[in-house]
Amino acid sequence: MELIMGNDGPRVTVITPTFNRASLLPRVYASLVAQTRQDFESLIIDDGSQDGTKDVVTEWARHSAFPLRYAWQENSGKHVAINHGARLALGQLVLVLDPDDWLLPEAIERVLYWWNTIAEGQRERFAGVAGLCVNPTGDVIGTRFPREVLDSDSVEIRVRYRVKGDKCEVWRRDVLCRFPFPENLGRFVTEALVWNRIARQYKLRFVDEPWMVKEYQAHGLSARGLEVSAGSPRATRLYFKELIEASEGQIGLGPRLRMHASYARFSFHAAISLARQAREAPSRWLWGVAAPVGYLVYLQDLWRLRGTRRHR
Repeated sequence: MELIMGNDGPRVTVITPTFNRASLLPRVYASLVAQTRQDFESLIIDDGSQDGTKDVVTEWARHSAFPLRYAWQENSGKHVAINHGARLALGQLVLVLDPDDWLLPEAIERVLYWWNTIAEGQRERFAGVAGLCVNPTGDVIGTRFPREVLDSDSVEIRVRYRVKGDKCEVWRRDVLCRFPFPENLGRFVTEALVWNRIARQYKLRFVDEPWMVKEYQAHGLSARGLEVSAGSPRATRLYFKELIEASEGQIGLGPRLRMHASYARFSFHAAISLARQAREAPSRWLWGVAAPVGYLVYLQDLWRLRGTRRHR
């Protein structure tokens, strides 16, 4: 293993926001130990766990070949933990690694390689680099990028190139600190809300190679998509509103109508009046067409959520 620290400390900070996932953290730690380059630090942000997470991490820190730090916060949600981690990070780049995921052995090496392929004079225009995620059997999650290397942004890559699925984004720490997650919108804020805000000013270098393995847990955030999104409807509503605005000119009428329906759907979940919905909609007439559909889906959501609660 090659252990190289930058002049100002580790090149990469791997942030792991965790809540009662002590049983999964050994896999995260093992994947970091196995990295072919270890010029990084691991920063565990404990979101109020009650399962001995601190004891587990403290024991590893005594013997770790790389810096391993632990920070605790009141249970506030993953988005608040990422903000906390970005403020504490010492690395120039930040990689968010959930406790149910792990890195492939060459991940840090490839992140640094591809970041260094961006000319120094151009790096101010880039917020970071991104690679693929695979499942435990090695299949790419979602779709691949359209080219081996593509300089784009988080909105264009989704709406123009129609790339789907979770990806492994690695961000400049200073950019993450400039674009913190809103902490007043509920218990959950999708990462895409912030990634799309960053896209208005910065590009990413997308690389068509896998860096991270994701294993979705039965009761994790991904599995509880509707419950989580409807539970923080103001954040979800804002995500769709800003996505419509950011993708102006990149998508056709059909996708814009669907996004306006989603904007209306979660506005209803947030108990936002029709007058306010119309006033704040990116396009009032598209909202007028799409709102009835959004309301019907909202009613369907309520039925599905009641069924979910009955089966617990």
